[in-house]
Amino acid sequence: MVAKQITQLKPKIEPSIGWIDLHIPATELRLNPTLTCGQAFRWKQTGPDEYTCAIWNHVIDIKQTPATILYRTLGTISPASPDIETSLRDYFQLDTSLVKLCQEWVKVDPDFADLQQTQNGVRMLRQPVIETLFTFIASSNNNIKRITMLVDRLCQRFGKPIETQTKGTFYTFPNIEDIAQCTDIEDTFKEMGFGYRAKYYAATIRYLVDTHECPEKFLIGLRQKPLEEARKELLKLSGVGPKVADCICLMALDKPDAVPVDTHIWQVAQKRYVPRLVGNGNSNSKGKVGGSVIAMAEDKAEFVRELAQQLAAGKKAPSVKSYEMAQQLIIALFGPYAGWAQG
Repeated sequence: MVAKQITQLKPKIEPSIGWIDLHIPATELRLNPTLTCGQAFRWKQTGPDEYTCAIWNHVIDIKQTPATILYRTLGTISPASPDIETSLRDYFQLDTSLVKLCQEWVKVDPDFADLQQTQNGVRMLRQPVIETLFTFIASSNNNIKRITMLVDRLCQRFGKPIETQTKGTFYTFPNIEDIAQCTDIEDTFKEMGFGYRAKYYAATIRYLVDTHECPEKFLIGLRQKPLEEARKELLKLSGVGPKVADCICLMALDKPDAVPVDTHIWQVAQKRYVPRLVGNGNSNSKGKVGGSVIAMAEDKAEFVRELAQQLAAGKKAPSVKSYEMAQQLIIALFGPYAGWAQG
């Protein structure tokens, strides 16, 4: 039988606070498309240039102005993060200058100068790990609208409600232990519309609960592990393949060099970078991207040539081996923040 929704006490509405300035220009952060491009799925547009989400046991309202970003709280339940501004700065990774990163990327690919004009302020988030894991298991062969709907249903079923005086009720993202109380997790997820993915959630939740005393602590601990080790642990989870693992590493586990390779990134590597870098195929050749010259060691030249040969053979999607080579190529070009560059 499908488990019934857990009855929850109605939380007391806390009074909202006035707008507070984060002092961040649009060149460093634009809420749209940062919050709407498929990284996060729980921020709701609730006004012109205004987005709202239940996170850290607060309902947070953030607003873009021509000069800066403003925020306020609309409701709170206990226990809640005591320092919202620090949490927001961490969430948006505001200690990393996007402008300075773009200046470095332009040296590699001059087209980043144009992207700075059209896509300025679009940056990678540092999201809660459990939320990122669950949302990206739902992302394969899916779209933003449907993922958002499924995540909303999950939060309404298992999360904690926080009421606001002006914008209705918002729900926190649930923890794994609460979901694990279901007598039949797979049926519950099917009932919510997750379809064939329901078995992935059931297996992943059971694995994490059975093998780790505190699943969230274990997953957060992967932030301290090297990229390859973190990816290896994530690939043990049902529903997590190489691309999903890299998305989680990039967006939640402090791995800015993680490069998720999808069809778009594959085509960028194929059409834009590989031809310029391979050149005439000499093993000691130097590659040009735009006006920049990049010296390649023998091992790098070899995997670039191999990637180009696989692309020339007409493969429409990367194999496991060429997936890794495409990642290595982008990392070789754009350095330790290659994941941000490809995003």
